[in-house]
Amino acid sequence: MRKMWTAATALAVGALVMVGVAMAAPTQVNTYTVKGGVKGAKGATKKKPKPVSLNFDYTVGEEHGLRPSVVTKYSIFFEGGQVNNTAFKGCDAKKLNAPGGGLKVCPKASIVGGGRLRNATGKTSDPTEINPALACNLHITLVNSTKKNHFLIWLNGQPGDPDVSQKCAIAIHQAIDGKFVKRTVGGKKGTALEFRVADNLLHPLAGLDNSVVQVQSNIKKLTAKKHGKKVGFFEGFMCKSKQTISVTFTQEAGNVSRTQGTTYKCK
Repeated sequence: MRKMWTAATALAVGALVMVGVAMAAPTQVNTYTVKGGVKGAKGATKKKPKPVSLNFDYTVGEEHGLRPSVVTKYSIFFEGGQVNNTAFKGCDAKKLNAPGGGLKVCPKASIVGGGRLRNATGKTSDPTEINPALACNLHITLVNSTKKNHFLIWLNGQPGDPDVSQKCAIAIHQAIDGKFVKRTVGGKKGTALEFRVADNLLHPLAGLDNSVVQVQSNIKKLTAKKHGKKVGFFEGFMCKSKQTISVTFTQEAGNVSRTQGTTYKCK
């Protein structure tokens, strides 16, 4: 009798476990693509770097067709690149983010590039949901900082904007403060732009995820005088047939980091 009870109990427990597995929310596994390139570095060397322009795009997907997990931290690496931000006018991050601030408080010369950002928004508890009514597209303005090696990513979007590239279900006017850091990745030397995304951008309301799915951006070719010498805001200090741009994405779900890269031909 005891053996029969034990077997019946085991079957019941097994059934409950299977139901629990079936009802559990699926785990999000992000996928990434990265594209980009630098122009103007042909002939550049460490002793004679050249001012360049930079294009950089990435997309975020999900392995099972779900909404991607939000990405909390980025490290964007450019092989053979360096920055001279102190030679250029900058904007104070505190003034930019202060009430009544915005781009109007920044010198025009501090704006070095721009781009666009698309989000997929839905309930944190339901990674299958992407709610069109909560769509949030943002315009990106790239702004030099007054702080050495810092870089400001100004995001702008509002509900009533006729431009769909910056129409967002809620008003967003906020700068992310990033930092340029010298890095060696896989034996390759260059510079990485590193930043963490504020919680209110990841979760505009409690129980809601704002997942980035696409970013397009560019930094203009800009020059200035530093100690009597012409320098570029962003410079190339090498030019090879294949150079690397890579991004280390850290997603919130599981705190998983993954690096995705691409190569481009120096021009």
